[in-house]
Amino acid sequence: MLFPGLWELPTEVLEEGEMAEDALERGLFERLTVNLRSAKPLGAVDFCFGEGGRIMGYEVELQRNFFHIYGYDDFRWIKPRDLKHLRVLAPHVTILTQVVSAL
Repeated sequence: MLFPGLWELPTEVLEEGEMAEDALERGLFERLTVNLRSAKPLGAVDFCFGEGGRIMGYEVELQRNFFHIYGYDDFRWIKPRDLKHLRVLAPHVTILTQVVSAL
């Protein structure tokens, strides 16, 4: 566990030569066993802790609404107003704030 006690968004690291949308589709299948129907970019946040990187947010439509969760200790659907009650990784808070303000 990289960040004990903190909540994070499901994320995926790009493999060499992989496009972000392909990593999104792969990650959704590997973590939730669902296939992507469509994806719309919502924003991105660069961060510098660790090796640094970029988190990209997408609005997604899945091919089905039932899924299994792999690789996480817990999983919750929450409303944007409830984010303040969770300890969330800083870059994830930033992208979530951008996405929520765009709604």
